[in-house]
Amino acid sequence: MKLNELLSNIDVVSLAGDTTQEITGLATDSRSAEAGNLFICHEGVKFDSHSDACIADLMAKGVTAFVVQKDITTTGDACVIYVDNTEIATADFYAAWYHHPADKLTVIGITGSKGKTTAAHMMTACLRKAGHKTGLIGTNGFDLGNDDVRELANTTPAADDIQKYLAELVEKGFDSVVLEVSSQGMKMHRVDCITFDAAIWLNLQRGDHIGGFEHPTFEDYMFCKAQLLNHAKLGYVHGDDEYAKDFTALVHTPYLTFGADAAFDYTATDIRDDFDEVKEEPGIVFHVTHKDEDLGDFRVNMPGAFNAWNALPVIAVSHHLGLPMDAVKNALNHTRIRGRDDIVYRGKFRVCVDFAHNGESTAAHLQALRQYRPKRIVCIFGADGNRTKDRRYGMGEAAGKYADFSIVTSGHNRDEEFKDIAADTEVGLARAGDPDYIVMEDRKKAIRYAMEHAQDGDMITILGLGHEHWQEIKGIKYEYSDIDYVRSLVEKMGLDEEETPE
Repeated sequence: MKLNELLSNIDVVSLAGDTTQEITGLATDSRSAEAGNLFICHEGVKFDSHSDACIADLMAKGVTAFVVQKDITTTGDACVIYVDNTEIATADFYAAWYHHPADKLTVIGITGSKGKTTAAHMMTACLRKAGHKTGLIGTNGFDLGNDDVRELANTTPAADDIQKYLAELVEKGFDSVVLEVSSQGMKMHRVDCITFDAAIWLNLQRGDHIGGFEHPTFEDYMFCKAQLLNHAKLGYVHGDDEYAKDFTALVHTPYLTFGADAAFDYTATDIRDDFDEVKEEPGIVFHVTHKDEDLGDFRVNMPGAFNAWNALPVIAVSHHLGLPMDAVKNALNHTRIRGRDDIVYRGKFRVCVDFAHNGESTAAHLQALRQYRPKRIVCIFGADGNRTKDRRYGMGEAAGKYADFSIVTSGHNRDEEFKDIAADTEVGLARAGDPDYIVMEDRKKAIRYAMEHAQDGDMITILGLGHEHWQEIKGIKYEYSDIDYVRSLVEKMGLDEEETPE
């Protein structure tokens, strides 16, 4: 592709050099740059690729075109393109390189402190059930359907990867995609160049994602969330959320509201627990109206009233897109999500794996599990290192309140010592009074202990890692999966499994 073709829709401050040259590819990492590439410089905390040494090394490799946000020293015939912000420009350049694939798809974005993954899978299931060929990019990976799922490092991948995945969907004949959009994804401008056909905001919670590792303030966190809707043709806002008024003050595009209030555009009422006696599985049932239009009763095959607020905006978007409501109802009653309320063993007792990793999600998950009618709830959990201590206090307190017995174990310790994380977690447990628990650092031993000591009718739930295939300790990611480990134990222990009726 000619460089001037790439520049056709880019906001350029100034440029110098030959823009008719052929570009063989784009690069942002000097280690992988090749001759003929357009290199986009970034100013990081530890490394700045605008440096003379880096530029000289790149030119020695045959790179003759650079995108920069500050002056660089160059020699020869290199073309230098100046922009205001290379992080923002990265997304624009990769979109141009892949011929703007998002413009050829119906793109639905979902954000919120909690529920993104659940709502994204619900939305994808609805589109697929209605006959659309739909991809999903999010926490659980790049999902092309038919068990073709590729693991991702981030909920919202880097801009170059997103554009590559979107281009692949277009090439394979997909017509739509659902994107989980994290606050960090917006903060780092990974999806700035995408115009979303619909964008859902589920909720906002204090405490999580605030601190030196993610957002400096709650206000920054909220602002970044709002930017998803500002990149959409139409937004969907949870009007009941306590921060809805502050959030919508930051939204500058049209939006519809959803929630419990009859004044909202989409309303869910009569939310009630439901138990499938044949499958021995709980769910929820609720009624949905759109202004004066009755859309009927819907059932979600997951426990917890909070799932009504994950499903309602999905129903709203489906209705706006003209999807058959029968297909939507069917999809919501058959949605399965790896690592989310995921019953991975059912026999004399059950084992569930869930991604809950803070106090709010742990409490909601444990309370919802009561609807399975267990004899006891045994909770195995490990709070993360290099994250706010509020997560540890919250998980500990929730487990102390809502589980019958808990095992505090390791999660993603990252660079912190387990004993320090566990001590903070025990502070939270103490807030619940005098809960029954033990501390067992080795996660595998903790799970085995729980399964070997399980009583008939117990529900063992393992929290924190969910779908993930690794555990990070001392900066090293070790290959590991709660789901796979439980299944290996089932085999080793010779446990019988019950079949789940369809």
